[in-house]
Amino acid sequence: MKPPMSTELAPQPLSAEELLQRRKAVRKWVLLRGILLGALIAAWWIFFAPDTMMERDLKIILGVVVGFLATGSYLFNLRDALFLRAGATPGKQGAAE
Repeated sequence: MKPPMSTELAPQPLSAEELLQRRKAVRKWVLLRGILLGALIAAWWIFFAPDTMMERDLKIILGVVVGFLATGSYLFNLRDALFLRAGATPGKQGAAE
């Protein structure tokens, strides 16, 4: 049986320098998105959480804590993109496996 014909070209392997540049760019964007996500969630908590739920000072403190927690959990889930490890596991392709 013949393989199906395709017009797509096979991806070319990257050189070591190109791979390092790509990983640095990905790392920069992952860090930026994590910080912005934490700031967005902290701002939402500080500005839009009801005042009847807690005191104003406690609401600010908890907003900052929630922002740090959101940033940390986001960066933890994407730690393979941030830190190069020798034994890094490949990304999961599907949950049904």
